[in-house]
Amino acid sequence: MMLNQMRRGASGWVARIFLGALAVSFVGWGITDVLRNRDGGSTILSAGDTRVTVPQFQFAYRQGLARLSQQLQRRPSADEAEAFGLDQAVLSQLTAGALLDEQARRLGVGVSDDGLIGLIQNEAAFKDRSGNFSRDTMRAVLANAQISEQSYLEDLRGSATRNQLIAPLSDGASVPVAFIDALGAYNGERRTVNFLRLQPPSVDTVEEPTDEALDDFYTQGQDGYRAPEYRGFSYLSLSPAALSDPAAVTDEAIAAYYEANRARYTTPERRQVRQIVFADRASADRAAQAMASGTSFADAAAAEGRQVADLGLVPRSAIPNATLADAAFSAAPNTPTPVVEGPFGPVVMLVEQVVPEVVRPLDEVRGEVRDAIALDAGNAKVTEVYNAISDATLSGAPLAEAAQQAGYELTAVQPVDASGNRQDEGAVDGLPAKAQLLAAVFAAQPGTAAQPVNYDGNNYVFFELGDVIPARDRPLAEVRDRVVADWKEDEAERLMTDRGEALAERVRGGETLADVATTEGLSVETAASITRESGRAEIGEAATRAAFSGPQGTVAEAPARESGQAVVLQVAEVADAADPAANVPAAARQTLDDTMREDLFQSYVAYLQGTIPVSLNSAAMNQAKVAVR
Repeated sequence: MMLNQMRRGASGWVARIFLGALAVSFVGWGITDVLRNRDGGSTILSAGDTRVTVPQFQFAYRQGLARLSQQLQRRPSADEAEAFGLDQAVLSQLTAGALLDEQARRLGVGVSDDGLIGLIQNEAAFKDRSGNFSRDTMRAVLANAQISEQSYLEDLRGSATRNQLIAPLSDGASVPVAFIDALGAYNGERRTVNFLRLQPPSVDTVEEPTDEALDDFYTQGQDGYRAPEYRGFSYLSLSPAALSDPAAVTDEAIAAYYEANRARYTTPERRQVRQIVFADRASADRAAQAMASGTSFADAAAAEGRQVADLGLVPRSAIPNATLADAAFSAAPNTPTPVVEGPFGPVVMLVEQVVPEVVRPLDEVRGEVRDAIALDAGNAKVTEVYNAISDATLSGAPLAEAAQQAGYELTAVQPVDASGNRQDEGAVDGLPAKAQLLAAVFAAQPGTAAQPVNYDGNNYVFFELGDVIPARDRPLAEVRDRVVADWKEDEAERLMTDRGEALAERVRGGETLADVATTEGLSVETAASITRESGRAEIGEAATRAAFSGPQGTVAEAPARESGQAVVLQVAEVADAADPAANVPAAARQTLDDTMREDLFQSYVAYLQGTIPVSLNSAAMNQAKVAVR
């Protein structure tokens, strides 16, 4: 499951990234501890004797859904997840992981307990502010991520074992110096280019096309004048916001809601807590006695060879052990607590700052409470209306009748194309979830009840198709004005290109660019010391390619950076890169090296697939995806 991280590093990177993912990313995603039931559930896939179970697949699939949801800023539908290839990506990761695990098992590769402890103690996320490993910090991080220690250790051992197989493939792997030099020489070459900028003639000066020319132009571009399919439809939008009525919420309801949800409007007491975990009770008692005699908290810890862990300014809920939380939140500020028995040994704590609990009064949050109550009622109303309409349509009632029975009317939309434009080319406005709704409308089958569109949580749009106007070829007579305008633009561009070629040919024939500019009423411009990269911003991509297409003195005509313009250019100077390797940034080198390591990894996985039998239980995988959704 961690192969997407494992592919990016070199020596030791698998374990480090795996730990970092647990300590940071897992916390951010809020992943539950689905791995504790490793032996439960049916098998999704197997590689030799190594198998991936339903809970393991669901764990990885939830990760993928979370990442995709973040990219889309909403939860994707099942069809969207499949269109993005989420299930195949997850399956690919799990297959690679299972193949590595099976190969490790066959080779007898493993990680000792001492090695595992070393990995844990070196993890930055588990260190306190002094830079030392802290068991309390580790427990807090894992608790916040809802990952059990046993599952964490099992996955860490598996990750470290895989690293022993992968690291020899990629440690020290880098792109050859010859390739870097060649790339640097290519990127670093600079050219100075003199050029004339040409404008197309005004379309008003272009002669009208002949009927034959216009007909040929129309025939060649007929698809561009084709009328798209248009679909009319009616819809009903259900949203909690639209169905909520804050004015109907009584003061009594506001007061009752506030009391029932007081914690929502309360910032709990927080305390700046430091602690020392001792090896045994005797050393803890000595330190406590020393502190009582005036020894500082830090000095008492140092005397016993211990470090002070700073837990930060935290609420009670951030301290997972109830005994330690009680001690910290009952202690007087700046007075060490008595010795407390913690899960990893005796503990003495010191509270340095107390930020009292803050409760926002009802009058301050009355508007928020009113809106929350109204929105809850709106959500309930959406569910009620959704169920009523769904039941009616499932019983055979048309959508309009089902909506009317529920007390609502449909909104009719005249035929539009897939982008929401009417036949008169005006855009229809005000559609809820416009992109999703139109996609559903144009995917619906006429005569078949369509599923409502769900978006942004508990928001739905029911719709039914109306008139469907098939796509068709528009005859020339219908689009003649548009075709003539397009032909004139195309002709103006052709005339400009012909002029540019003629001017370029004059320069090739011996005239200077300056002489040509004078006779044509143009100005010579210069793009000095451009590279293949910087030239695109100065003279355009096509002109840059032309400028680098030949030796010094090369003359060419090409489209300019500005749309519709052209340039006639001449290469005045060519300068090779003095230090080719210096023109390849460190980040680019790293990307090339990472790509090579990725290729090595993929090649190794492909090799394993050819030597280890892999089987897939598609039915179990599909059931697992349904359960996640």
